[in-house]
Amino acid sequence: MKKQTARKERILIIDDEEAIRDGCHQVLVRIGFRVDCVDDGVKGMEIALQDMYDVILLDVKMPRISGLDILRKLKQENNISAKVIIITGYGTIALAVEAMRCGAYNFLTKPYSADELRNAVQSALEAEGPLSSGRELSSLIGLSDYMKELRESIRRVAKTDSTVLITGESGTGKELVAQTIHQLSKRVARPFIPVDCSSLSETLMESELFGHAQGAFSGATQSRDGRFQLANHGTLFLDEIANINLNIQAKLLRVIQEQEVPRVGKSIPEKVDVRLIAATNKDLRSEIENGKFRQDLFYRLSVVPLHIKSLKEHKSDVIPLAEHFLQHFRNKYKSCVRFFSEEAKKSLVSYQWPGNIRELKNTIERLCVLCDHETVNLSDIYYYGQKDTTKTPVVDALSGRMTLVDVEKEHIEKALQHFHYRINKTAEFLGIDRKTLRIKIRNFNIKTSH
Repeated sequence: MKKQTARKERILIIDDEEAIRDGCHQVLVRIGFRVDCVDDGVKGMEIALQDMYDVILLDVKMPRISGLDILRKLKQENNISAKVIIITGYGTIALAVEAMRCGAYNFLTKPYSADELRNAVQSALEAEGPLSSGRELSSLIGLSDYMKELRESIRRVAKTDSTVLITGESGTGKELVAQTIHQLSKRVARPFIPVDCSSLSETLMESELFGHAQGAFSGATQSRDGRFQLANHGTLFLDEIANINLNIQAKLLRVIQEQEVPRVGKSIPEKVDVRLIAATNKDLRSEIENGKFRQDLFYRLSVVPLHIKSLKEHKSDVIPLAEHFLQHFRNKYKSCVRFFSEEAKKSLVSYQWPGNIRELKNTIERLCVLCDHETVNLSDIYYYGQKDTTKTPVVDALSGRMTLVDVEKEHIEKALQHFHYRINKTAEFLGIDRKTLRIKIRNFNIKTSH
């Protein structure tokens, strides 16, 4: 085995959990970094203040002092040069944003993979390097001309502060495109705040986006920042923008025009500096014709339109994507799966993928969990996105080895075995409720005793 060349970059790990420290140490030492570990927050802070490190991995939950308090000391009071990556098992958007506001470069939530750790550290080390390094674009998998053109469009768009409207079907990777634009932009060290507009309550949408002052309405016991304030100097990603009502659309239009946010309960708007990226799986022109979306807002949002094609429109990328996900989940689940048979590849390419890349990713994850041999065969593949009227064969139709019923039964049996016959866990993994799973177990006469 070729010996890894030593690198000059130094990494400090501050975490009271021995398993986390050792795991991070092993991963980073293998790729040549010089790594020091500290199991105590106070001691770790004293060492970090010497400013000898390039990257610091910092746990949030520690006995004597919290990671956020250490971060404030390192960045706000002493402004050390190291990039700080917060590590926590208690990940929330609010905590991530607070960490970034305190000076963190990135945020990792346990459990994370070795690849995620390596990428986070490498990204931190390259943050001040050329924006066109290609590392961020490498997450957009595909060899087709379409994917090459998309990556080039993203590279060009990222250099500007222009508002971007990303369109495309659900599951095509619109948020990944938005994240990549942010990572390649000059705002990379600032927050990227994603907002699922379809999940926001209509009554609280204004407060969620623009924030509110204390006493603005019943229950507003203290002032609260909205998503625009949280994304200040960074990027705000408004997913499913078509779900915002007309009243909020009018206020959003003014925010874009004036770069001022009307906090609820406050008469004077607040200045913000936000790069806005919006996305939708709907046809906004049809929404405009139906009176559900403002035309003036549409033109403000679509300064730079990016349309993401459905997976069935660039099928030559199916196998590269599938092999990428296979490698990822094989490592995550310590799976024995290594290859796709030629028949399996033909099936993957011929399937229409109504759920697009998200469905492909979920399909490969199921394979890595349930398949117990190295080569994926036709009988190992089950497409949950298929409709009864357009089923794609998952076994050889000529040989008739198995029916779709047989495949479903075997799939459920493998899932039950993997989760030790726990109904709740199995149902959650299969994407069905417990009642449906019990009915299938009864209809298929599946034995659950073990």
